[in-house]
Amino acid sequence: MRLPTCGARKKDNMRFHSYRFLICAFALVLCSAYLCGADFQAGKRAYEQKDFASAMKELAPLAQQGNADAQIFLGKMYMSGQGVPKDADMAVKWFRAAADQGNAEGQFFLGAMYLLPAKDIAEGLKWMRLSAEQGMPDAQLLLGMAYLKGRDAPHDLVEADMWLELAASRGDKFAPSQHEQAEKQMSPDQIAKARALAAAWKPRTAPSSSNDRNK
Repeated sequence: MRLPTCGARKKDNMRFHSYRFLICAFALVLCSAYLCGADFQAGKRAYEQKDFASAMKELAPLAQQGNADAQIFLGKMYMSGQGVPKDADMAVKWFRAAADQGNAEGQFFLGAMYLLPAKDIAEGLKWMRLSAEQGMPDAQLLLGMAYLKGRDAPHDLVEADMWLELAASRGDKFAPSQHEQAEKQMSPDQIAKARALAAAWKPRTAPSSSNDRNK
């Protein structure tokens, strides 16, 4: 039986230390992800309990690291003046950060910030559509109403009816009445076309983002 040479023992020791390093690094990654998740849950809980100072303390670092859900909470706090001075520009900043990652809720709030005060209709509709295309009922409702009223978007009853039907099917409580109002103005052919579009519609999937890593 041959005994291992000094060189072989060195290689084994190096391999052992390499494995141990990889295991430690992997453990750190797991711990970091767990702690980020714990911080987010603590921040969310503080927000729901209206402890906005604690919510800001927990969520602001995560938002700065790219967590889209934390960014949305910060946007809401600046939009409504919850624990911070009301600041529309800061709200837009954080909603845009989440929206740029493909987050449907961020896209909805960003679109609303542009649409509801009629600040920039085209920009608002762009973000609202991106959110609606991912299946967010609130965005589908507002987009449908925009096409129904014909003030902020082209007057298009078929497009309006499609989005309102989708919002209603996803449980939006305001959509059924708007959907009924739209169909009162439509011909049977228009209604059939809108329903066919709604039946064929499929939500788009947002690209993966740093939110997946930090949540």
